[in-house]
Amino acid sequence: MLIILIISLLVLLLIGVPVGFSLLGATLIALLSEGTIPLQTMPQRLALGLDSFPMLAIPLFILAGTIMEAGGITKRLIQLSEVLVGHIRGSLAHVSVVSNVFMSGVSGSGVADAAATGSALIPTMVKRGYGKGFAAAILGASATVGPIIPPSIPMIVYGSLAGVSVGKLFLGGAIPGLMMSCSLMVVSYFIARKRGFEKRARASFKEIVKASLDASWALLMPVIIVGGIFSGIFTATESAVIAVFYSLIIGLFVYKEIKIKELPKKILESVSMSSSIGIIIAASVPFAWVMAFSQGPAKVLAMFQNISDSTIVAMLLLMFILLILGCFLDGMAIIIITTPVIMPILTQFGIDPLHFGVILAINVMVGTITPPVGTIMYVALNIAKCSVVEFSKEIMPFLIVLIALLVLFALVPGIVLYLPNLLMK
Repeated sequence: MLIILIISLLVLLLIGVPVGFSLLGATLIALLSEGTIPLQTMPQRLALGLDSFPMLAIPLFILAGTIMEAGGITKRLIQLSEVLVGHIRGSLAHVSVVSNVFMSGVSGSGVADAAATGSALIPTMVKRGYGKGFAAAILGASATVGPIIPPSIPMIVYGSLAGVSVGKLFLGGAIPGLMMSCSLMVVSYFIARKRGFEKRARASFKEIVKASLDASWALLMPVIIVGGIFSGIFTATESAVIAVFYSLIIGLFVYKEIKIKELPKKILESVSMSSSIGIIIAASVPFAWVMAFSQGPAKVLAMFQNISDSTIVAMLLLMFILLILGCFLDGMAIIIITTPVIMPILTQFGIDPLHFGVILAINVMVGTITPPVGTIMYVALNIAKCSVVEFSKEIMPFLIVLIALLVLFALVPGIVLYLPNLLMK
């Protein structure tokens, strides 16, 4: 049954069936082929897939990000980024990175961050001579950092499935996320010098203060969200509710850039984005159950044990498999499908599930900017109006640096575990 399940999934994906429906179709085919399992198992498991309090944070963070973009918060964060780093050679490339660092503290979604910052920055970068491919590439690479710096939708999903503290996962992603951002800025600087990109005048102290004050309400949002989670005042899901109400209050009454009549449209946009994720989450539960029933995790564990008994080899092999999967599957689907299979491997090889959760999140985010199925890649391509070939050529330096950092984080667990061990013992 396991072979039928995997082959059915691959065939459905290859013929273009959406990921959620491919999971459902493969599960149904496997159940029919087995013949003894009641088919009502499938709808029962589907319902269980969404019956999760932590998962409720996902649509709420997406809604908060949508309202935030419409309410002027995104615009002010970009303006603050420009006065802080706009004087560095290749100014808008650095603005793209810093803007996404700021955005990462409020939305938790790389796709949402890419859409919000990309619509503002990519057209301007193209007008100033950066090139469509480079503009899309740096925006896409920058947006991968969003779900690594807390809050993070991928970490919420993994934490819920693996039984790992979401707060500790958030802390674990902070240092790697900042290291990724700094590395992207270094690469951007050398490319900018080589190509002679613009270098704008340094902002005055008065301009920095003005932009900081203007963005202060936006900057307070991640402080409230992340601080509340780490202090134990509220959970990640409750923080998502607070994020929605905070973005509403700031957008309606402080910045006054969103009207009440516009809210239904924004809610529908977030529902549409959330539903695509929800279908994958729900469909993955019966799929994972059939895989477990077929002894899939045990067989994968046996394969790893036959290859090597080294923890480092196991970790690198897992990363390689995840990177390959990232080229063909949506990141959320990868997390949901692989987590039940990988957990026994982590236990057997003594890999910390907290450490691996952050590594997994970075893996799937790198996959979002790799052809042919990178979700962030397609957001950037649609805004920049450039081809996959142009994007692929320009993304390579950033991709190499991100993968090198991924290996470093995997081999040096202390980078990921330092803050969780320090602040949440």
